[in-house]
Amino acid sequence: MQSVFELKTELPFDADAFEGMQKVARDLLRDAEAGPFTQAIVLLSAQGAKYGALIPNALSEEKTEERALMECVNSRNDTEIRRVLCRWQDGGIDLPSADFRRMLCALNVQNTESGIFVMTRQGVSVISLDATLNRK
Repeated sequence: MQSVFELKTELPFDADAFEGMQKVARDLLRDAEAGPFTQAIVLLSAQGAKYGALIPNALSEEKTEERALMECVNSRNDTEIRRVLCRWQDGGIDLPSADFRRMLCALNVQNTESGIFVMTRQGVSVISLDATLNRK
């Protein structure tokens, strides 16, 4: 049984997009120095391009790599993001930081409709970015 949150926020799952983004994440993480807070973030744009960044310390407040990823996407005028994948070095799938999710929305207001791959009881699902933001 799905939670009420999952039922209200779940988006269609695209296996091809997931596998392609997983490959990018695995490639980024393959040669990374092992660390407990190392992750890769991969974006799939509306134009079909994949952008990725290795985050050596996801707990860092500097967000240097995340900002660089935003600048890369912006410099290519490809700011509408369809899917987001955040993969930990151990293979777990998770939400990227709240700061990163806010950066995506600031980059393009349509990104509130982006889907984020997350682990659920049923395996990997896609939820809307907007549903993950704590807005008051």
